[in-house]
Amino acid sequence: MATTVTAPAVSARRAWTTVALLVLFMMINFLDKAVLGLAGDDIRRDLRLSGTEFGSVGTAFFLLFSVAGIAAGFVADRVGTRRLLAVLVVLWSASQLVAALPAAGLGTLLITRVVLGAAEGPSFAMATHTAFGWFPDRERALPGSLLSVGAAAGVVLGAPALAAVISRYGWRTAFAVTGVLGVLWLAAWLPLGGEGPHAPGAAGTRGEPRVPYRRLLTRGTVLGALAAGFAAFWTMAVAITWLPQFLQRVHGMTLETASVIAAGTQVVGIGVMLGVGYASTRLTRAGRSTRTARGVLGGACVVVSGVGCLLVPRSGGGAALVLVMMVAFTAGNAFFALMQAVIAELAPTRQRAALLGTVTALASTAGAVGPLLSGAIVDAASTEPTGFRHVFDLAATLMIIGGLLAAALIRPARDRASLPPNDL
Repeated sequence: MATTVTAPAVSARRAWTTVALLVLFMMINFLDKAVLGLAGDDIRRDLRLSGTEFGSVGTAFFLLFSVAGIAAGFVADRVGTRRLLAVLVVLWSASQLVAALPAAGLGTLLITRVVLGAAEGPSFAMATHTAFGWFPDRERALPGSLLSVGAAAGVVLGAPALAAVISRYGWRTAFAVTGVLGVLWLAAWLPLGGEGPHAPGAAGTRGEPRVPYRRLLTRGTVLGALAAGFAAFWTMAVAITWLPQFLQRVHGMTLETASVIAAGTQVVGIGVMLGVGYASTRLTRAGRSTRTARGVLGGACVVVSGVGCLLVPRSGGGAALVLVMMVAFTAGNAFFALMQAVIAELAPTRQRAALLGTVTALASTAGAVGPLLSGAIVDAASTEPTGFRHVFDLAATLMIIGGLLAAALIRPARDRASLPPNDL
C-alpha cells in the first residue's frame, strides 16, 4: 500500500528545512564579518597599512549597518523576505569576491566593507522574520534561538577553519572562500527556502489593519527590549573586540590560549541559548504568559550576564576566570531570540519585518559605540587592569539595568491590547 504524506508533515519538514538554511545563513554572516579581523595582520603587512588605515576599514562596515537594517525591514513587508535574503547574500558574496581580487587595495576594502555592512545590517532581523513565518507565536522561541546559535557556531567552527586557510593560502583566499559559501547557500535557498503560513500576505493576515509606528515604538515592550538588547549588543561587541586583549595583556595568555578559551565559551553559549529557547517554548506551551516566558526570563538572562561581567576583572584568573566568562558572555546572548519573539508578538503581521528591523538596528548601534568607548577607557586609565575593570563594570551596569527594565516593561499582550481600537 502506498503511503501518503500529510500536508502538516510537509509543512513541518519545509519549516525546519528553512530554519536549517537560515542557521547556515547566520554562520556565513559571521564568517564574512570575522575574516577581516582574522586576517588583520596579514592585510596590514601586505597592503602596508597603518593602524589608522586598517581601523578605517573596520569602521566602514558600520557606516550603513543600522540604516540598512531599518530600510530593509520596510522593504521586506512589501516584497517578502525570500527575494530580499537572496539579494543580501548576492551583495555579501560580491563584496567578498571583489576584496579577494589580486588588485584589491585599501580603497577596494573600504568600499566592499561598506557594502557588506549594508547587506548584513538587516540579516538577523530578516532571517528571524522569515523563520517566524513558519511557526505560530507560542512556538517561536526555539527557532529564534537556533538562529542565534548559528553565529556562535560560526565562532566555534568557522573561525579556526578560516585561520587555517589564511595561514596556508593567504588572506585573499579566505575572502574568496566566504564569497563562494554565499553563492552555494543561495543555490540551496532558491529552491528550498521560502516564507511560511504565518508570513505577511498569507491566509488570515490579509486585510489586517496597520498601526502607526510611533505607537508601536513607544510601547513598554519595545522600550524594554531596546534597553536589554542595547546592553547585550554592547557587551557582545566589547567581548569580541577587547576580551582577547584583556586575557593577553592582563593575564599574560598567549593568543592561542585566548582563542581556545573564547571558542570554549561559545560552545557553552550554544547550550545556554538552546536551553533558554527550549525553556521559553515549554513555558508558553504550559500556558504561562509571554511576559514571563520571554520578558522575565530574557531579562533575568541579561542580569545574570551583568553580574558575570562584574566578576570577570575580579576573579583572579585560572578556572574561576573561565567560569565567570562562561556566564558573562553567554547568558545575555540568549536574550536576542526572545527580543525578536516579543517584538513579533506585538507587531501586526504585515508590519513585523519593519518593526523587527528597526528595533534590531537601534539596539545594534551599541556595537559601533561600545568598543570605541572601551578603548578610550583603557587608554585613559592609570594601569591596564584598572582600565579593563572599568570597561567590564560599565558593561555590567548596562546589562543589569537593561535586564531589569526588560523584565519590568516587556508585556506584549498588555501592550497589544493598549493600542487604540481604531489602530487595530
